[in-house]
Amino acid sequence: MKSTIKKIPQYIFIAINLLVVVAMNFCAYTTHLNSQTYPNYSWFGMIFPAFLLLSIAFMVFWLIFKKRFMLISILGMLLCGSSIRCYCPLNYPTAPPEGSIKLMSYNVMGFGKHDTIPWEENEIVQYIRKSQADIVCLQEAHGTKKTALNELFDSIYPYQLADTIKKEAYTAILSKYPILSGERINYESTTNASFAYRLLVNGDTVLVVNNHLESYKLNDKDKDNYKTIIQDPENEENEQRYDSLIHKLKAANTLRAAQADSVADYICKHPHKYVICVGDFNAPSLSYTHYRLTQLLDDAYTRSGNGPGISYNRSGMYFRIDNILISSNITPYRAKVDAFSKMSDHYPIISYLKFGKE
Repeated sequence: MKSTIKKIPQYIFIAINLLVVVAMNFCAYTTHLNSQTYPNYSWFGMIFPAFLLLSIAFMVFWLIFKKRFMLISILGMLLCGSSIRCYCPLNYPTAPPEGSIKLMSYNVMGFGKHDTIPWEENEIVQYIRKSQADIVCLQEAHGTKKTALNELFDSIYPYQLADTIKKEAYTAILSKYPILSGERINYESTTNASFAYRLLVNGDTVLVVNNHLESYKLNDKDKDNYKTIIQDPENEENEQRYDSLIHKLKAANTLRAAQADSVADYICKHPHKYVICVGDFNAPSLSYTHYRLTQLLDDAYTRSGNGPGISYNRSGMYFRIDNILISSNITPYRAKVDAFSKMSDHYPIISYLKFGKE
């Protein structure tokens, strides 16, 4: 009897560990559910990292006190291994071979909205000009007129297309390769859009889809509420804050799921030898949006990047929401999120790409 009583704390820790593992896998697999049909489950992928960290903490705990119970966390992580790799990949860095191209996707947030700085001295503009990227896809490229954009980059990128979404808000593609055509992908949104371009790259026509998918439209108060929930979980007003945030998350996730479906349908209906799909998905790597598009394409960051690769840098919402997806016959090298500046609320994501299987 006494030995059983002594083991009660151990049983409690085992039970908590099992609950954490179940919750981690639940969060991982709900990302496979279409957010249009199951909006209530659409945000669970955002809390997957928390349960992953808890599982790792339990593994370390059992390593110290009862090694055999490490199996609980180990088996739990094996069950959602693909989700762990998607969230935080580990790859041996390999130098890009000769003939690779460098591609960048960057939400520039109106080039930092620093109207007092001459465009030639703007940090984001200078970064792009010095990047030596062969193809640059921009989102939220407002803040300057399209003619000014041409003047800033035409000496490096002779081929450019800027497409208006609403008023002065537009996406753009800057390329060292000829742009054969461009068109907007049809889906419902007033402030976001996806554009499909066909580029002639070394004799092949490459489909490049530049996306700025539905944002959560969180205002400053929403972001402050999020911080309060994280930093002060015992706050009495957190339930109201939580309900307001979840409502916005579900609404945006539902719209974004439909947009991801439209982009996927477009890619399926317009087959090309090589396909690249990039941009600000406004959804973490563990989400239906990412899952839907990676059923068709590979994630360059998952295949060649390292670590969580956080690309959004504001309000404590640290996720990788910018992506470079590629068809399986493209090999990525050294994908990375370059945290060079906080002039924009996003960091650029970059990868070298070699067309044709290596």
